[in-house]
Amino acid sequence: MTDKIGPARGGLPSEDDLVTAIHRLLQNSPQPLTLAKIHSLLPTPFRSVNLSDLSDVLNRQVAAHVLCQYPKYRSAHDRFWDRSMAVHVADLLQGVLRQGPLPWSTLRRRLPIYARAQAESVLKEQVIQGRLFRHPRLGRAAERYGLEPCDAKAYLRHELERVFQRLGQLGFSQPQLKAGALELLHEEEWGMPLEASPLPRTPEKSPQEIQSELSPSDQPTIHSPH
Repeated sequence: MTDKIGPARGGLPSEDDLVTAIHRLLQNSPQPLTLAKIHSLLPTPFRSVNLSDLSDVLNRQVAAHVLCQYPKYRSAHDRFWDRSMAVHVADLLQGVLRQGPLPWSTLRRRLPIYARAQAESVLKEQVIQGRLFRHPRLGRAAERYGLEPCDAKAYLRHELERVFQRLGQLGFSQPQLKAGALELLHEEEWGMPLEASPLPRTPEKSPQEIQSELSPSDQPTIHSPH
């Protein structure tokens, strides 16, 4: 059962209860909120608190490093949240990439201006943690980032098209190349390291062959008997 937060004696809520209500509200929020939005989302008993007093409470929480204050964006008012800027930027990156993988230049442009300073470092950290994934360059396309690992089939298709085109110029048909590729993939040795081929043995030569290969200067001088 959820605990109810009620006003203190005398009809006005205590600051401790108000802070608890603020924290609960911000914990359930997917993004930083303005002062006015926080006020409007507070439980009914706490809406009697005026905006000035609410602002003082929030600023004290920021000074105590319990809450974080965010720059103005989409309005002329500061925003507050219970998570750091890095967490917020990571959420923004995730949100933009839900539309599909994007190159860094495009991804950065779609972020709010205030978030761009930390975006690159947060992106790298997200990749290290396995929360975002780097998609290597494919052809002339730039490197991209996405919510899911890149599909190896796209890269294989790109390379196979080039291989098939090159081998096709040697006279092989597409059906031949496809059948050969499938056979290779089904071989047990596929993917195993190739063993070094033994050097071919040189056949032994007869004395007559050796004698015939010697140059005149190499051959012994035979003096005829007088």
